[in-house]
Amino acid sequence: MWQKRPFDANNKKDLIEYQYFLKHNKWIGNCPFTIEWPHLTITDMIRTKLIDTYLDQIVKGCNEK
Repeated sequence: MWQKRPFDANNKKDLIEYQYFLKHNKWIGNCPFTIEWPHLTITDMIRTKLIDTYLDQIVKGCNEK
């Protein structure tokens, strides 16, 4: 049985899986992630989680230059 899991923006394995999807427009196997409310698609959910996780770091980096 295929086990789905929540996407974790701090998990390297999850980031590699998403990077593969972006490059090849398909998952390595089946999509391993569960969709969470209020998102309508897995890819939109992942984008939101990545922005929420890394936006502060990106902004801090821009302010230091």
